[in-house]
Amino acid sequence: MPIDQNDSDQRQFHRISEDVIIEAKKIEYPMTEEGQRGVGVNISAGGICFTSPTAFNPGDLLGLEIRLTGWQRHKRSYAAVIDDDQALAPLTAVSRVAWCKEQPDQTGYEIGVTFVDIYPDDYQALQKYISVSQLN
Repeated sequence: MPIDQNDSDQRQFHRISEDVIIEAKKIEYPMTEEGQRGVGVNISAGGICFTSPTAFNPGDLLGLEIRLTGWQRHKRSYAAVIDDDQALAPLTAVSRVAWCKEQPDQTGYEIGVTFVDIYPDDYQALQKYISVSQLN
């Protein structure tokens, strides 16, 4: 997976281009079961950029499920190797919307979020996944 060509020295985290399915649910009371399905544009250890048919406001908290194939193999647990459910589990994180802009073709929105809360083992696995992906 190539490193995003728009990456600059000013960024804190290196990004990799990822075309993955994202399920985003706004965290608010009352909680709803419905989320918005989106597609990842790029991901870093600090957050993710994705497209969505629905806009979110900067500052909104989102619960994300990221269908990032292969990230689980970088977890310390053998369960990801043995248990099919663990091997296919999405990366989950709480994130905060940093920005949202309408796509030029007006088919949806591009949203940038920063990770606020993520399990430590999952975060380490994500970092390893990104560093290995940059080498390929």
